[in-house]
Amino acid sequence: MPNWAECTYKCVGDLKEVRSLYKALKYIDKRKTSIIKNGFGKWWLGNLVVKLGGNWEKYRCRGEITYYELNGNILTICQNTAWCEQEGVREIIEEKFPSIKVYYREEEPGCGVYYTNDATGEYFPERYYLDSYDDDSEYFTTIEEAAAYVSEITGKDVKPDKDAIGEALDEYMEEQNDEDVRYSFHEFTVVDE
Repeated sequence: MPNWAECTYKCVGDLKEVRSLYKALKYIDKRKTSIIKNGFGKWWLGNLVVKLGGNWEKYRCRGEITYYELNGNILTICQNTAWCEQEGVREIIEEKFPSIKVYYREEEPGCGVYYTNDATGEYFPERYYLDSYDDDSEYFTTIEEAAAYVSEITGKDVKPDKDAIGEALDEYMEEQNDEDVRYSFHEFTVVDE
């Protein structure tokens, strides 16, 4: 059984092409049944691959769409995927719609996978993530913001440095001696495409 990752796409390009992709999602949304029989249901990523004219057996598409929204010329597609971003879905979108660039952010805490291909931070400006057992998780654009937030949690001044933040959280959790007080701090790695 895989670890499940949360992956978010920001599909950006010519409005006509972005709307066509949105219409493909609306088509899937309106269906009562899946296009292809599978274990995920109608929101299986393979259904989108097939709807876009691809062969689901040739593209990595293990996962499902959990939410989508069109805002201007940016289409957001949220997914739960096996292990990591299923790049086959991104590839078929960019093949089918040449003007569209798919920016993504993936998070899989089990193996510490935190990646994005948004090098400029235009679509995913948050570069740091504080995961919390009590669902009080937070995203931060700068390391300084993260350090200030962790300083409030720990009651101590924390230096704006990834290792210093991690050490301060470890020390705080040890002092609390409470299984329900769990934090982990992560930096999104920017991958080249």
